[in-house]
Amino acid sequence: MGNCFSCLRSKSTSRPVADSSDNENLDNVPDKRVGGLDSNDLNPPVMAMSNGAHNAPVLGSVGSDNCGSLRSSFTCTRLTSTLNKTNIRLNNFSTKSFQTRVQKLFDMYKDAVEDLILIDGIERLCSDLQMSPEEFRILILAWKCDAHQMCRFTRAEFLNGCHALQVDSVSLMKNKLSDVANDLNYNTEEFKSLYRFTFKFGLDNAVGQRILPVDTAIVLWKLIFNIREPEILERWLNFLESQDNIRGIPKDTWNMFLNFAESVSNGDLSNYDDTEAWPSVFDDFVEYENDQANQNISEKGIGKKHGSVL
Repeated sequence: MGNCFSCLRSKSTSRPVADSSDNENLDNVPDKRVGGLDSNDLNPPVMAMSNGAHNAPVLGSVGSDNCGSLRSSFTCTRLTSTLNKTNIRLNNFSTKSFQTRVQKLFDMYKDAVEDLILIDGIERLCSDLQMSPEEFRILILAWKCDAHQMCRFTRAEFLNGCHALQVDSVSLMKNKLSDVANDLNYNTEEFKSLYRFTFKFGLDNAVGQRILPVDTAIVLWKLIFNIREPEILERWLNFLESQDNIRGIPKDTWNMFLNFAESVSNGDLSNYDDTEAWPSVFDDFVEYENDQANQNISEKGIGKKHGSVL
């Protein structure tokens, strides 16, 4: 930074003091720093008074802030402008330094051939973060990066994610991801944004996939509800695993599951209204659950009857 602040030093140098013998004529000498002004421009304006007389307003004396006269005011304005420009340069320098550090962070984990962070790089990054690639905080990282495909980060995605998190090191990233995970409220639009992103993130864009395979959807549902699980989730996932005819989860079913889980928040399916515009798979699930409940009741009744005979 040898010459970076030389301009500040020159701007802050004190103005030379005039010889005392010239003090009485000092006000008649225009300030050379005020370009384009002559001596008449520096005289106070004459204003007409209500009685027809003319009067020149008296300029205040120079105060402790050196802004009491026109020359001092102009000097302060120039000083303020200089400081503002200096702050802009320092902010730009800080921004460029941040971007440089993030670029280097990406380069630590990127593939040797492609300009991407692929599976090996993600595993090394997770190891340095002391996190599992399958845990919720890594999903948050992918969300902040707005990653378009699992198991890879482009340079632009990674840079955008670091900017969104305001991190430029592994240690800062680890702390910030933990903070976001702890502060995330499941009833906010922020979580709904993460939830919607998760469906898109799970698709295989390389083959133009538009529907999540059931096994992928189950993994992602378990992942996104890792911290707080809806009451109905386990039964819903068991139902999906038991149905060979359900092979994929469309986007509307994924998105509507949040509303469905809220509508039966206590796990009581008697609150379910099948006249509403739910995806048909929810109707099938409720019917399946009712059949399971009736079967359990019947089995209990048979057991009691056999018990009485014995």
